[in-house]
Amino acid sequence: MLVDAHDDNEALAVAVAVDHVYRGSHLVVTLRDMARAPLFGYVDAAIRCVQWHAPRMITEELTSPGISDVYAELMTHGGANTYSVALPDTLGRVPVDRCRTLLNQRHQATLLAARSADGLLVNPSVRTVLPAGAVLYYIAERRLDAGKLTDGLRGAPAAEDASAALRR
Repeated sequence: MLVDAHDDNEALAVAVAVDHVYRGSHLVVTLRDMARAPLFGYVDAAIRCVQWHAPRMITEELTSPGISDVYAELMTHGGANTYSVALPDTLGRVPVDRCRTLLNQRHQATLLAARSADGLLVNPSVRTVLPAGAVLYYIAERRLDAGKLTDGLRGAPAAEDASAALRR
């Protein structure tokens, strides 16, 4: 359920009433001042508060409960963050699957998207091959050293390539 009231005080009053009538329902409340979000924990700790001018976030929170916490964590200093790194031209074309495997297995990072002259690919297919100079966008605890990433892509084969080689 969505509470989108005239102001934050009204939103709190409506949230109390809705929680009383529909106890345990997934309740998303839009707020003008996110500093007031902790007040809703007194009503029900499961109430999710979202900035009122972010309709996409509101929709996502309604359909995927808790996703606003993921976005909030990514926007908070410390912990996981989002970064980008350009693939050097010297690598040539690189399969997305290889980038994804290297980021995940060696650096505990998650590939989000890639950008090339053809545009932005969010969650690119494993069959996509990136041109030289493409930019990778990823989530990690810290920014990755571009040199180590390049060495990893140039050097050791991806995990599935290595396991296939062992089976031969």
